[in-house]
Amino acid sequence: MKIFFNRVPRKEPYGGGNQFLIGITEKLEKLGHQITYHLEDSIDLIFLMDPRPGDIGYSIEHVVSYKSQNPQVKILHRVNECDKRKGTDFMDGLLMASMNIADEVVFISKWLKDYFFHRGFTDESHVIYNGCNSDHFRPLDSELNNNRKIKLVTHHWSDNWLKGFDLYTELDQYLVYNNSKYEFTYVGRYYKDYKTQATKIIEPLRGKPLGDELRKHDIYITASRWEPCGMHHVEGSASGLPVIYHHEGGGINELCQNHGRSFKAFNEFLSCLDDVVENYNDFKSKIDYEFLSIDRCLKSYVEIIDSMT
Repeated sequence: MKIFFNRVPRKEPYGGGNQFLIGITEKLEKLGHQITYHLEDSIDLIFLMDPRPGDIGYSIEHVVSYKSQNPQVKILHRVNECDKRKGTDFMDGLLMASMNIADEVVFISKWLKDYFFHRGFTDESHVIYNGCNSDHFRPLDSELNNNRKIKLVTHHWSDNWLKGFDLYTELDQYLVYNNSKYEFTYVGRYYKDYKTQATKIIEPLRGKPLGDELRKHDIYITASRWEPCGMHHVEGSASGLPVIYHHEGGGINELCQNHGRSFKAFNEFLSCLDDVVENYNDFKSKIDYEFLSIDRCLKSYVEIIDSMT
């Protein structure tokens, strides 16, 4: 089968959608499918990653035009965005339009599916959660060492304020003015006005170097709001770290509720930290590594693609 993707994989630190794109294209090629990034002749399936034009310029308008000339082509749409995530006002309409031309629609969390249900999309659809490469993101068989500071970590590709920079700023100030038993590392791009004194900043990482860095820590934190699903907490969890997450985390909450705690305000965040430290082994034992693997994720997409032929 010849499958067109309207995004090209980037072999560099980038967002969660790119990590999925790398995985699914490699998987499909191993299964014998032909992958193309151009709307050329004889395409069997269009895998729509985003209705907007990307680096190669193909948007929903180009897909609609191709479909009109090739009505036999099937369209699979993976929905991983919404306006609420970044405080925009144009994505929901674009995504509703692209979902309405798709033969199969996949949401990356139940939260995102419900979000668009309330905006009028009621057709049959699927929910497939993100997964990560378990060769790169895997746990260490280690106990929490209370004879040193507890190491907290987060990482983001996006520098949008809603990724949680209010909490990360407050945490940095807490570490400056308190004799804290914690230390905090931020990996990735960050908001232009994010100023730190006690936080360790590391440039964006991906793949094995990122997994190696995450495993140096004890607890993963994320204050990101309204994530359709996200990848950062998946990679943190798969590295063996319990997660403390914001109660407005969107799809994050669905994956982390069994091995983490949610908070609303900073004082509650500190209480969650103490609870996770006190019950560390219990939280860690509840991480479902098989579910967090990209193998589970890709298998579900392949099953849908096979059903469309």
